[in-house]
Amino acid sequence: MPFYINHNMTFPFLHTRFILPVFIVISSFLLLSCIQNPRKNNTSKNDSTDTLTNIASKTPVIDTLDDAMASLIAGMSENKTCRGLDTEKGWTTYKQHIRDDWTLVVKHKVDPISRWRDKHFPKDLSDTSTLFYPFAGADFLYAHTFFPDAKKYIMIGLEPIGKLHRCDTMTNKGFLSYLEKIRSALYYSNNLGFFRTESMGKDLTQQTLDGTLPVIVFYIRKTGHHLTGITYFNLDKEGRTIPCRQDTTTTGVRVDFCDSTLAKPQSLYYLSYDLSDKNLIKHSELLEFVKSSGKQVCFLKAASYLMFTSAFSVMRNYLLEGETAILQDDSGIPYRYFRPGKWNVVLYGTYTQTIDLFKYKFQPDLQTAYEKQETKHPVPFRIGYNVKFNETNLLFATRKN
Repeated sequence: MPFYINHNMTFPFLHTRFILPVFIVISSFLLLSCIQNPRKNNTSKNDSTDTLTNIASKTPVIDTLDDAMASLIAGMSENKTCRGLDTEKGWTTYKQHIRDDWTLVVKHKVDPISRWRDKHFPKDLSDTSTLFYPFAGADFLYAHTFFPDAKKYIMIGLEPIGKLHRCDTMTNKGFLSYLEKIRSALYYSNNLGFFRTESMGKDLTQQTLDGTLPVIVFYIRKTGHHLTGITYFNLDKEGRTIPCRQDTTTTGVRVDFCDSTLAKPQSLYYLSYDLSDKNLIKHSELLEFVKSSGKQVCFLKAASYLMFTSAFSVMRNYLLEGETAILQDDSGIPYRYFRPGKWNVVLYGTYTQTIDLFKYKFQPDLQTAYEKQETKHPVPFRIGYNVKFNETNLLFATRKN
């Protein structure tokens, strides 16, 4: 999750007597950034609020090319498309580094979080249909580890989407350089438990590594899933998704994936949006899209205390008014907003301080609540900013009926 400092569209069928001149058709394509994707079913404007809903409703089929590229990024396999890559010393080194890195991620994060989750989460929470993760960046790892059974993940970040580069369009040297850039971008998440916005601003805006998508598919493959489709989209004014071709104006991407049995289809939506009040008031379609997903649980981690300020009150109020449960560290929503009459709150871990950068965001009332809590709930893993102090805090709030 980012470390914020501040920061098939269809065309009407034309009767054969009214065929448009070629130049008009070409002009239409130039004026529309969202154009028909021939692999998707046609949908009309009166269909579901999410025009991508039917994509994952069929029996999943692995997307051979995208899944193969994701496997390479994850250091998991060779591919016939990448001629000569398996003989490159750099490829052998990359795979070993990824194996070493991932072994530590599983040991210190995935396994202890999974055990903790199974002990403390009610089953209906773990099986939430939608997990909403604002201020997420490319952090699918923690979204999935805490909520592995969500049917839909909605993740929002400032970072651009980018694309998967193919090894058959690059030299082996260039492709290996691309892989190393991805590994570098994963450093803070794998080691500290959060992404740093400043680092992502550099890591994910390079000529080859130009967005979050390669990092997202890395985590999807490493958590044992296969890709079944990647669809870029924009949102219309009502928050409906319109499939698009990827370019610099595209605001969203949907990644469909499934487990190895093909029996458990899931979807991840990543949208590149500024979540400040100023932008959300101007672009109400984002929250309309989120609302259309129905019942949902929210996850907040390393959110830079943005919702402590009036400049992010729209998002804060949306979460407090609409979510059935919220799991967060102290950088999410201030503790004082979880009114006893509306929320059941359980505190996990330890809360005694904040890092120097955010020392003015320390919450004395939260510290007092930790001290008064009769039953202590230790957290056997480290995430969030306070890893610097070997300290983790989590607040788990569930809405009262």
